[in-house]
Amino acid sequence: MSDQEDYVSIITVPGEIGVTPDLGRVALTDWGGDFSAIGVCDLQAGSVEVLQANRKAGLRMPALSPDGETIAFTAQPMDPKLNGLYSLYLAPARGGDARRIGGRANYRAPSFSSDGVRILVFAGDKAYGLFQLVEIDLNSGAETAVWSGTFDGGSVTAYDPTGAGYWVYAFGPAASLEEANNSSALDYDTKNGSPGIFRILREGDAPRPFAVNLGGSWGLAGVTNDEVVLSTAALETGLRAALMHRQGEARLLWRSPRGSEIPSGLAVSADAKRVLTARMLKDDAGNFLDRYDIVVFETGSGESGRILSKVLSSDLRATYHDLRLA
Repeated sequence: MSDQEDYVSIITVPGEIGVTPDLGRVALTDWGGDFSAIGVCDLQAGSVEVLQANRKAGLRMPALSPDGETIAFTAQPMDPKLNGLYSLYLAPARGGDARRIGGRANYRAPSFSSDGVRILVFAGDKAYGLFQLVEIDLNSGAETAVWSGTFDGGSVTAYDPTGAGYWVYAFGPAASLEEANNSSALDYDTKNGSPGIFRILREGDAPRPFAVNLGGSWGLAGVTNDEVVLSTAALETGLRAALMHRQGEARLLWRSPRGSEIPSGLAVSADAKRVLTARMLKDDAGNFLDRYDIVVFETGSGESGRILSKVLSSDLRATYHDLRLA
């Protein structure tokens, strides 16, 4: 297999996937040794733009702008002195120079606003340390904390489509940076059953936990006008996605067809009518193949979700670009 064929086999790190609101494009990342790349797949055109980093760096947490033309991602240089620190970059989805944005040392989980001119992201100044939730204006470069407090890690950010604040999947919120210096202030999860999902309103209220009474361990997969998209995974039951109304009523949205198969990535369209999954393929012996598939289902409980499209990585026409990291 040639090097270029290897690059096409990129697959998202579990839980890390970027999509456009209509699920027309999906971004996946992978790295290993000297190789690191982002693949931006156009599912309608049957093509993938492979953005290969020009130097050793681990590319993570891709996010696509609403029009699919710009990608935000975090990158960790392969340098022991910078272990655990991820810079934040913007780049054209069809290749070119990546522009570093933000003034912090460490970033996680970027997401675009609906107009594509702002980015919501966790930002910190130490590796694996505390994070503030900040918003970056892409026109001015200004970075503003949207809440005065901090989190002990986080993996998902999302704008509320109604304009009423933000949503995050994070842990250990503390009311201020000073309070966070006291480790006992970060035991919210122990006291409250690790809700993980929080809503932050623009008027500066403290984060409000969401879906606390829902059984099991659910993560945040997205937000619609009226409902919040939740996901949970277990080897016994596979991957499940559910919609939970803001008033508390939940309904199952989709379930993976076979319980033992947990896709590496899951996303839901903005209208909540379609679910996209990406997964690495296995042979009959259970060994991973150098291919993945991207499947779009209509939403429905259990296996009633009809497959709308299915794309194998080997079917995609790849175009290769250098991704130049400053």
